[in-house]
Amino acid sequence: MTPQTKEPAAASSTDLAAKIYTDLVCRNVVVTEGAAQIKANPENLAKISFKLAEAFLRVEVEVKGSNAPKNQSFDMQGVDLSTWNAAKP
Repeated sequence: MTPQTKEPAAASSTDLAAKIYTDLVCRNVVVTEGAAQIKANPENLAKISFKLAEAFLRVEVEVKGSNAPKNQSFDMQGVDLSTWNAAKP
């Protein structure tokens, strides 16, 4: 039998997942006079946090990709910038 190896999450994914996890835990804690109780399973909250972080980062790449410059072959060498703000006759 070969053990399954899991790749560690990227640092940006881990940081975002930690922030999401913190927010989810804060929303699922009930504090009474003498105790604090988490309404949801913390392990499940951690799993959900990583899934949400992965989805967020995937969509972020898609959105930023669609906003990338479209004219990548533009050559600034042949442009005279001194005439850009010149008054037009």
